[in-house]
Amino acid sequence: MRALRLDARSRDLVMLFRRRTLVWRLHPDRGIPLLRAPAEPREEDLRLRSRVRAVRSPPDERILVIELVADRAGPLDVVVELLGNQLNAIVAEGGSRTIRHILRRREGRRPARVGIPYQPPPPTGRKGIDGGLTLPDWLDRLQQVPPPDRERELVRAVAWTSPLNATTFLGASLSH
Repeated sequence: MRALRLDARSRDLVMLFRRRTLVWRLHPDRGIPLLRAPAEPREEDLRLRSRVRAVRSPPDERILVIELVADRAGPLDVVVELLGNQLNAIVAEGGSRTIRHILRRREGRRPARVGIPYQPPPPTGRKGIDGGLTLPDWLDRLQQVPPPDRERELVRAVAWTSPLNATTFLGASLSH
């Protein structure tokens, strides 16, 4: 990677690589990653000459971690948070994961600002993260819920589900 841009105005994370540019739109109305043609860094971009070591996401969580190995500095993580309408991007450094750059600063129970350690969101606690949700458990959980509320209950309580796939998981027999 040649450089990184955290554009607060457009709410975009832009990662400039030699062969491609990753533009991750982190606005609630358009949260989408896009691969574009390579682009030249701007003067205001963070020059992070590095390579991607790994990309990972904790099971059933709403964050993506891009681990970077910098040419002259220690390890860096670019954390993309995909939390409903609170999409964000954070550059954290070292073992303490100290925030060095952030797209959108936040306060509250899980503050995020430059100079403090990054705190990931609390685990969802949904059932089945480890694959341990049996069909009888699944049916028992959902048949106790009135049909109009089953989709919401599924997304709230069962790992790996979202409003995008809940109808498919429920099928006609459980959704109505």
